[in-house]
Amino acid sequence: MPLQFKNEDLILKLKEEERNNPLVYKYESFLDALTTDNFEHVREAARTAFAYFLSNSFKNTEDAARYTYANSENLKIHFNNIDDYLNKFKIRDKKSFSIDLATGTGKSWVIYAVAVIMLSEGLVDKVLVLCPSLTIEEELKKKFELFSGDQVLTKILQELNSPYPSPAIKNANVPILEGDICVENIHAAYQRTGSSISDSFKGKGRRTLVINDEAHHIYSEADSAVKKWFEFLTDPEYDFYYLLGLSGTPYINNDYFFDVIYRYSLKQAMEDGIIKRIDYKVEEESQKEKGFSETYANHIDIPKKYAGKLKPITIIITEKIHSCIKVWDELVKFISDKEKISYEDAATKVIWVTSGIPTNQREKEEIESIISQPEKVRKENLALLKTVDEADNPVEWIISVSMLTEGWDVKNVFQIVPHEQRAFNSKLLISQVLGRGLRIPPGLLQPVYVKINNHERWTDEIVNLYNEVLEIENRINWGFDENRKKYLFPLYNVEYSSEQDTTEAKRETASEPTEINFKPQSKTWDETSKYSETGSFRFTVEMKDIVSLEEASKEIKLFLKAKDESLSKKWPLKRIQELLKSNLESKGYDASFISRENLGIAKQAFGPMFRELGKVAARMKMTPKALKEIKIEEMASQSFSENSIKSNGKVFYTKSSSESLSSEQKTLFNQYLTDKQNYDRVKEAVVRYAGRSEDEIKFLKENLIEQQEIDFKTPLNVIYVSSTPEYKFTSSIFNNIEKIDSFIKSPDKNFYYFPYSYKPTEDGSSHVKRENFNPDYFIKLKDKNEILVVEIKDDGDSSQKNKAKYRDGKAHFEKLNELLSSAKKEWKYFFYFLSPEDVTEFFQALKEDRYKNWKSSLMNELA
Repeated sequence: MPLQFKNEDLILKLKEEERNNPLVYKYESFLDALTTDNFEHVREAARTAFAYFLSNSFKNTEDAARYTYANSENLKIHFNNIDDYLNKFKIRDKKSFSIDLATGTGKSWVIYAVAVIMLSEGLVDKVLVLCPSLTIEEELKKKFELFSGDQVLTKILQELNSPYPSPAIKNANVPILEGDICVENIHAAYQRTGSSISDSFKGKGRRTLVINDEAHHIYSEADSAVKKWFEFLTDPEYDFYYLLGLSGTPYINNDYFFDVIYRYSLKQAMEDGIIKRIDYKVEEESQKEKGFSETYANHIDIPKKYAGKLKPITIIITEKIHSCIKVWDELVKFISDKEKISYEDAATKVIWVTSGIPTNQREKEEIESIISQPEKVRKENLALLKTVDEADNPVEWIISVSMLTEGWDVKNVFQIVPHEQRAFNSKLLISQVLGRGLRIPPGLLQPVYVKINNHERWTDEIVNLYNEVLEIENRINWGFDENRKKYLFPLYNVEYSSEQDTTEAKRETASEPTEINFKPQSKTWDETSKYSETGSFRFTVEMKDIVSLEEASKEIKLFLKAKDESLSKKWPLKRIQELLKSNLESKGYDASFISRENLGIAKQAFGPMFRELGKVAARMKMTPKALKEIKIEEMASQSFSENSIKSNGKVFYTKSSSESLSSEQKTLFNQYLTDKQNYDRVKEAVVRYAGRSEDEIKFLKENLIEQQEIDFKTPLNVIYVSSTPEYKFTSSIFNNIEKIDSFIKSPDKNFYYFPYSYKPTEDGSSHVKRENFNPDYFIKLKDKNEILVVEIKDDGDSSQKNKAKYRDGKAHFEKLNELLSSAKKEWKYFFYFLSPEDVTEFFQALKEDRYKNWKSSLMNELA
């Protein structure tokens, strides 16, 4: 059954005006240069963290939680009252938030981006990045040093007036100064000697950002090595205020974190092709003990697919250290026997990896009976682990303990074997185990799979946990159908590259501020609260954080002097005070004082005047380079859930649509169709005998739409749509199918896309955001080498994003047509933005051969 309460329901909410604060988008050029084109989730995670830290509405996590609860019906259903919900938060009195980013999807980029933005914007003076191990510390430090030394990033930050365009990357062996990013494993925070943590951060926590990598360790009851982590973060002597945790496994046992502000899930990352897809065992022919036979067979079968490209690796997960070494010994003997090689030669192919050697005397003796000098071997194995992906490293098998897997940046893992049920019996453990094999080696095209060879005999006991981690529902795949290949047609796109662009800044300073966008202010105001028993209660609120106009003018004068001595001379105190007073009075606000918030707005109004003249600014732009062909038959399989078609999704199909589905999906889909045919009987069973509402089954007749085979001119097995405009347009395609040779409904991501940029708000000071545009439909006209590209939206949806999509979409297809002509390819593309009110006229223009220059009402609005 579909999950009724999902992790997504727990994500904290932010007020829309604060999410669209122009400052949030100030660093777009930096984020674009830091990340690659398909990692928009990294950029959005960094923006979101900055927006929460910047928020004036939420002074701490509890404020954000209260706002979220008030605006979430699901939370109100799940929790009886606000207190039950708030009790789930571990840290409520600070700005403490978490980001859920699936393993292998760019956590280190997010950490560095947030650190640099917070330093650049002056919210903090220094950054402390904490992690659970030396392995992770070394990897983070290495990456951050590359970022900090990158000339393009440095130039962009200089242009954005960052005081720290190339922050120093340090560890706690030296003092941490303003503008530094300190990367340390958590154990250094507890050391009394040899660490500068205490001297550098005690009493300075309010001006420090603490970022915690692998944040699930903070709350881990099992991990005694880091049990003080939480105490350190909440230590009043440090008084840390800005806290950010990142984890690909944000669980405390089976409970999802409650302070998550952004989520990029395993499921989403797999669908986007950022990580491998998970291929887990659902059934075994027999329950007989197989030992390592199946695992070994899988292991030697994988290289057939990647012969000559890489060396596949299998990881076996155990629960405890001593069982890890016992399994290592058993596997070495198995390989020795199977491959007819010596025990010593087989041992070069297998390593065991643990955090230490057991102190329990019996377990220690057991290990020493297998391996002499186990601590020496353990350290040698850790050294081998660093180069395990390389071809000249003989290791093909890794035996590990489940809780000790972070920090491996290994991409060649293609099989994971949970050796014991206890290594796979919580959402945290399942997430960690899966996370070890998700990174994709360079050069491999999706779909790339990691095989999970779990024991079927305990699958039933963990299946619910497993499905919740992967958010598995009953799903049906849609995409290219080999049986419908006669409807294939070529698609052409433009290949873009991200290049540094240097543009000269304005040659004249911005005009002096005359109108300031102050917010309403009053010294006192009346409010009313309502209580459950005593009813309404009216009271007066007095604003505390206020400044006299005289003091405010002095502050602004010092601000101007620090920025530009010559400019400050043009603004004497009297002139500044008159500017403040006239702007307050013109808006009808009390002008006898100014609020701290409005004082900040006044300072920002002077900001554009500090721009250096003639300065060359580093920018990243997307440049069209070449023509490329997109093959429909290589479209990654998409899916829709049982839940989605029971709500707003609709499926257009024919009697043969289910033939391309797996046996399980075919059974499910055909059951829907059988129930649809026998709707009256099903309705009687549901309403009359079960006493439930007919609403539960209405989707059978309303959302499953059968088409005649002769009209189903698409190389896809079904057409799935998720919105009313898409449904109406698809229906009209079938109503006008005589004018069409073939068409496809394009996936929402990672099939046919190109870059576009837009400003999130109409405020001229907002910064540009770059994303990918994935048009909805491609229609090949009958007997013509012409493709109609259609994006369908709601009536009147002339948002900033749509204006930018239309502008950049027109430019894209004009360039595409130029490249096609130059390459002597006789194809031409026509691009349209439609809304439901335009659809009838669109198809009429098609019938009357007026489509080439035709414009919809929405296109006119967007233009």
